[in-house]
Amino acid sequence: MYSILAEHTHRPPLFSVYTTEELWTDPHLAGQMLAFHLDPDQDLASRSHAFIQRSVAWLTARFNLGEGKRVLDLGCGPGLYANALAERGASVTGVDFSENSLAYARSEADSRGLPVTYRHGDYLGLELAGTFDLILLIFGDFCPLGPDRRKSLLDRVRSWLAPGGRFVLDVSSSTQFESLEESSTYEDVPEGGFWSPDPHFVFTKRFKYSPEMAYLDRYLIIEAGHQREFFNWIQCYDPVGLEVELRDAGWGVEETFGNVAGDPFDLNGQFFAVIAEPKA
Repeated sequence: MYSILAEHTHRPPLFSVYTTEELWTDPHLAGQMLAFHLDPDQDLASRSHAFIQRSVAWLTARFNLGEGKRVLDLGCGPGLYANALAERGASVTGVDFSENSLAYARSEADSRGLPVTYRHGDYLGLELAGTFDLILLIFGDFCPLGPDRRKSLLDRVRSWLAPGGRFVLDVSSSTQFESLEESSTYEDVPEGGFWSPDPHFVFTKRFKYSPEMAYLDRYLIIEAGHQREFFNWIQCYDPVGLEVELRDAGWGVEETFGNVAGDPFDLNGQFFAVIAEPKA
């Protein structure tokens, strides 16, 4: 046990380990994540449903979404954005890692007769046909990716955009990074919880990588005869830093906002959003 805990408190190289697949494919965890998505008032897995409605209204007006417009929602989860945009007439494709979330999204779309195509897979490797007028990457999905993966994603998004198309993404802010402290916590969960339906212990270690403005929440889950670890990396940005990274990948920032509902940029905000366009 000592060696397990000693390794857990070791600072790994930045973006050196990924556990995203298990987080979204483990049946218990997938069920927990879906429940968070569908809770209308919380913003742990996606934003509150009231915010999503406001965001969809802004996106629809800003990009004149409706009949004939094609939208790609990367990391679509249970279709909260995708189905709402389809209700406004857009032809929407949603991509997600979680079959559990996609099953819910498809059921909702089918019951409402909505023109949404849902694809299961990792958008870093999935092949998609056709092009899109608007591509979305919402709730900071850009931030858990290391630099090489972010560059690969930006290249793929460029290949999927129709002429004149736009890419909208939001990211964790430098304000969020500065508000965090390195920490170690321990929790005894006797009756099951988020990480497992069985009794377990949760050890959480937070590491900050100050020069890169990134952090890691490293979770160690110990059950009877079994242990698992999950690595939640988050890259944070200020507007200049994000603009430089996008520029180096062949993109330009058209406009910066406080969020994907089009609110003004806020220096104290935990997130901010940009509209990006590919450059020649």
